[in-house]
Amino acid sequence: MKQEILLLLKQRSILILLLLNLLLTGFSLLNGWQNISHIQSQINHAKQEETLRKQDYLKQHSQHDAMDVGEVGYYVFHNVYHTPDEWSFIALGNQLVTPYVQRIRLLGLQGQLYDGESHHPEYVMLGGFDYAFWLVFFAPLLCIALLHDLKASEHQAQRLLFLQSLTAQPARFWAQRVFSRWLLIALTFSLPVILFTASQGLSLAPLLQVLAITLLYTLLWTALCAAFSLRRRALNANLNALALTSLWLLSCIVLPNLAQLWLHHCYPVQDGSQIALQHRQAVHGAWDLPKTDTLTPFYALYPQWKDTPPVTERFHWKWYYAFQHMADVKLATQVAAREEALRQRDRSTGLLGYFLPAVWVQRSLEDISHSNVSDLLAHRQRITAFHTRLRHDAYPYLFEEKPFTAESFSQLPAFEDASEEPKNPF
Repeated sequence: MKQEILLLLKQRSILILLLLNLLLTGFSLLNGWQNISHIQSQINHAKQEETLRKQDYLKQHSQHDAMDVGEVGYYVFHNVYHTPDEWSFIALGNQLVTPYVQRIRLLGLQGQLYDGESHHPEYVMLGGFDYAFWLVFFAPLLCIALLHDLKASEHQAQRLLFLQSLTAQPARFWAQRVFSRWLLIALTFSLPVILFTASQGLSLAPLLQVLAITLLYTLLWTALCAAFSLRRRALNANLNALALTSLWLLSCIVLPNLAQLWLHHCYPVQDGSQIALQHRQAVHGAWDLPKTDTLTPFYALYPQWKDTPPVTERFHWKWYYAFQHMADVKLATQVAAREEALRQRDRSTGLLGYFLPAVWVQRSLEDISHSNVSDLLAHRQRITAFHTRLRHDAYPYLFEEKPFTAESFSQLPAFEDASEEPKNPF
């Protein structure tokens, strides 16, 4: 085995390929890390900016005994953050196509949550240049390059019959050749990950998962290439390379994209910008409706405020925030249907992973990095829960017209990201 590896490394073309893979694997890790570091720095800056902004607002209104809670809800923004996970650099996924900082006010949530969205993050197939991308698409090509001519090269050099006559166990001889090539391929993918993990002091459990996925995926392609190039008539290296490359193209690019198109057809998803537009139209239309058309269904949802003083004047903040929320209620069915369609797509994509190894690797690494569709939907649920707490804290001041003081302002809820929860490093 050692002799076989040394012979491989003496071949200049193979050595160049392996060194190139080492270099680009390290670059994919570095590129993913830089992207995540940029996101984290922007989040940290936004947190500092939010603190200063709220302090300035409080100073400007500190001379008053009580602030207008309606104005606070309208003018004060609360940041919500989608903080990357420790291992998000391994598979960027939705991290690059979804906002990692959003500003939320007391107004209707759906108009703020989907405003400006022009595409669905689940449409992004290839994503950025990260480890997941490099492993999925280049590992099969490296296996093909090193394994497509196992028999053909010996036949072309007129050594095949001689080698077969010298080996008492031909199967063991070819197995050693295949295993030595797989070992070098797996090492060039795994070594940069191990070194990068050690240098950054990352958690051990995700590392073991990434290594297991890497070893299984490269082993699968090694076995496929070996089975094809060691068959009885595999004596034409060019034909072997063409056939295996066609298999790579079909299994890594064509079939996954066709499957995604089919899922998009089976589970249509309403565009988020359309939801934002409908929310805006519902809010604008509420200005022309009788106030009872807004307050009656609102009080049905919140009967505790039903006996508060009626709105008799032309404008009142509690009526304004009531029709903001009722616009959210009106769109709740559409939002739930959209999220369920995304979940169905995600579940169906998981089933595809049983048949398409490239899909399985991509999904598995996104699960480790917490950058998949499920994590995105969970993040939006956290935003919804935060907005609900914000409304419920403000309603007593709006409907009972209780004085809203600086102390009340400081007690407003703060958004809690999933990254703030304690995690087991092992």
